[in-house]
Amino acid sequence: MTDGGTHAARGPRSRTTAAAADDGAPRRGGEPELVGDVLRRLMRDVAPRRSVRRRDVVREAWEQAAGPALAEETRPATLRGGVLTVEVRSAALLHELEGFRRDELLARVLDAGVRDVTGLRFRLGVF
Repeated sequence: MTDGGTHAARGPRSRTTAAAADDGAPRRGGEPELVGDVLRRLMRDVAPRRSVRRRDVVREAWEQAAGPALAEETRPATLRGGVLTVEVRSAALLHELEGFRRDELLARVLDAGVRDVTGLRFRLGVF
């Protein structure tokens, strides 16, 4: 059924919307867009900056936790699933870090402010 050109199920709300659209005021927000398109654009614009900032925070926390001498011989590589993977220049240092200093360094990383690190993993790296 219709009532004055509007569908009965929509009632006064449709009349208000139709009246607002006819008053000559510009539409807010522009043309309709697919949600997927909006999200892709948002992620493209925001995600890289967030990951760069996050990487810098992790790097700075590692440098603070490791100290200048150890930071010179290591570098944080990835943070996935709470595990921070740190690349190490030499096998001897890798063995030392894995066997004797993992817990100490994890505590220092947490003290440096990176609370979402739950573990450390070390691997040989070339840098």
